[in-house]
Amino acid sequence: MDHPTLLSPLGLQLPRRRALLRAAACLPAMALLPQAGIANDFWNRPRELWLYRKSTGEQVRETYWDDGRIIPEGYIRLCKLLRDVQAGQAVQMDIILLDIMRGVYGWFEAYGVTKPLIINSGYRNVHTNAVTEGAARNSMHTYGKATDLWMAGISTEYMARLGVYLSGGGVGYYAQKGFVHLDSGRLRVWRG
Repeated sequence: MDHPTLLSPLGLQLPRRRALLRAAACLPAMALLPQAGIANDFWNRPRELWLYRKSTGEQVRETYWDDGRIIPEGYIRLCKLLRDVQAGQAVQMDIILLDIMRGVYGWFEAYGVTKPLIINSGYRNVHTNAVTEGAARNSMHTYGKATDLWMAGISTEYMARLGVYLSGGGVGYYAQKGFVHLDSGRLRVWRG
């Protein structure tokens, strides 16, 4: 598995066609979203995320995908918020991961909950990952394919169940630490 490309202010490298096709195929459960708020065309609409990084006080509300393509400005701003804060490194986060996060955010949006997803961790370089308590040695965080998050007023158990329902990748439920791990890797579930 290749590590992600570091973001540069001069531009970004778009994901391969295979990654985009995989993104479309990974989240078929989104068609089951409640009709009273989100229509069956959920993935045809602009994809927006509202993220808040409590440790730095940063907040980003951006559209990263619209009309069948990445919106570079929004995508880059989201990637920068999801950076390795300790190392000061931002990478190109996996679009599938952003889509999983969008599925979570969109679910709550459909029920009138308009709060940001609060990010504990996104990308971590190999060194940061090695000194992170409880981190897996070959963590999906080191590939730009994972995030640890929560939402104010929503139980982590509910967030974890929603992650499992979306079937987009791995879901770790960390009840004692108050967050959920989501990644775009293979389907698996664990308690931390």
